[in-house]
Amino acid sequence: MNYNAAFFGLFENTFKLLKKEYGEEIALKHFTTLMEQGLSKSYGNDFEKGNPEIFKQLVGKRDELVGLRVEFPIVTSNEMVYRFLDDPFPNLKKETRSNLLDQCYMNFKVKYILGDEWDYKTTKHIWSGDEYTEHRIYKKQLYS
Repeated sequence: MNYNAAFFGLFENTFKLLKKEYGEEIALKHFTTLMEQGLSKSYGNDFEKGNPEIFKQLVGKRDELVGLRVEFPIVTSNEMVYRFLDDPFPNLKKETRSNLLDQCYMNFKVKYILGDEWDYKTTKHIWSGDEYTEHRIYKKQLYS
């Protein structure tokens, strides 16, 4: 499936409208709520929390359905690498910083599927000129 520009465009336009009307902080807050509500419905709640293979399966399947090319080159019981080969929100590059936008969905994905003992760090980003966006997801106690 190809990148679903209409799907992502709706989110981009919503963010831009919220930012124009209420400012960046409020736009990010509401964008986070939109992401959390949509993703929780997509992932459901009938899965084994804390399992990186389940994260790969749930997130990979949903990303594929909306036309995002992603890969998981490393998946172990303690860490994983989640790469976006496509930029889901290219039209927001001039609207906010990449780390603020990514937090809107990455914090939720990690906590909802893996749990509070997991965290992530963005090591590469398309908006910074990298070939892809890469998030290293890890168990906190092992890498803190």
